[in-house]
Amino acid sequence: MHLTRLTIAGLRCLAEAELAPGPGLNLLLGGNGAGKTSVLEALFLLGSGRSFRFGGHEAVIARGSAALQVYAEIDTDGRQDRLGFERARSSWRALRNGERVADLAELASLVPVVCFSPESHELIGGGAEVRRRFFDWIVFHVEPEFTEAYRRYARLLRQRNAVLKQSPSDAELRVWTSDLADAGETLALLRLNLFPEFAAAMRAALAATLPEMGDAEISYKRGWRDDVELYERLESLSAKEREVGHTLAGPHRADWTVAFAGREIREYGSRGQQKLVALAAVLVAAGIYRSRRGHAPIVALDDLASELDEDHQRRALLACAELGAQLWVTGTQQSTSFSQWGGAMTVFHVEQGKLV
Repeated sequence: MHLTRLTIAGLRCLAEAELAPGPGLNLLLGGNGAGKTSVLEALFLLGSGRSFRFGGHEAVIARGSAALQVYAEIDTDGRQDRLGFERARSSWRALRNGERVADLAELASLVPVVCFSPESHELIGGGAEVRRRFFDWIVFHVEPEFTEAYRRYARLLRQRNAVLKQSPSDAELRVWTSDLADAGETLALLRLNLFPEFAAAMRAALAATLPEMGDAEISYKRGWRDDVELYERLESLSAKEREVGHTLAGPHRADWTVAFAGREIREYGSRGQQKLVALAAVLVAAGIYRSRRGHAPIVALDDLASELDEDHQRRALLACAELGAQLWVTGTQQSTSFSQWGGAMTVFHVEQGKLV
């Protein structure tokens, strides 16, 4: 799938911008602060309803604007769709071919986007929530049951946490514990079913990306002890949970890690090594999506030349070419690594919030 038109208004420094991207490599060139990354943010907003950068909705909406708008025309295996997204400071709305999009899950299914950016080292070096959200992107796109399972578990988790704060009787808490455990086992199984494929692909990618580190070990923690069922674990924690007022075990505490020689890269790896592991994860996610869905997601690589040396730039570009993905790359100048791109390339210049 690929975008054939993109219009942006009120997003950071982009007061108004319109472009007709090509199906291959779309290169956005310009100085620092010109607005290149904001174009990638627009793509990510279409595919998730949020930015991949920090700062919240207030930071994304241009100063003086009540809302930001992104409009796109999308070609998915010959099917044409028109998608509009608007984000205000306290609300959002989206339209697909003139019809209201019901929720962010529907929005995400229409525009699958994976992104590598200067902040991507947080995927490896940051907290478990970042890695959990990343892995859930893959599960969401390849497991049809995931959305409902995730929603059910999140709803029951909120309700059980509220009950814990109200000094419930043992009988009342056991009812909520039973329901939550059932939902949690279902959600965890969907993640666990996909993880071996993800882990195998990560090991292969890291063998090529960081061969000097040796064999990678990719581990998954489901959010509670492996040797017990979730209901049993929650029962054993109930006294402590009453004290703290929230649920201490379950899929909401899941995590995955990367280690070399028994040392986790998030603790012992350099920032550069963490970025390369994050890039491998982004490309693995895109590869799994393509193998399951028959077409590649959109791939965005922000500030590629300053984040990677030329050899790793070349590897990333070749991987995207093999995927057949519509690729969006930003940079201050055109790196020599782009000579490795054998397909169509469209170049846009961004200056002071305008495409020229």
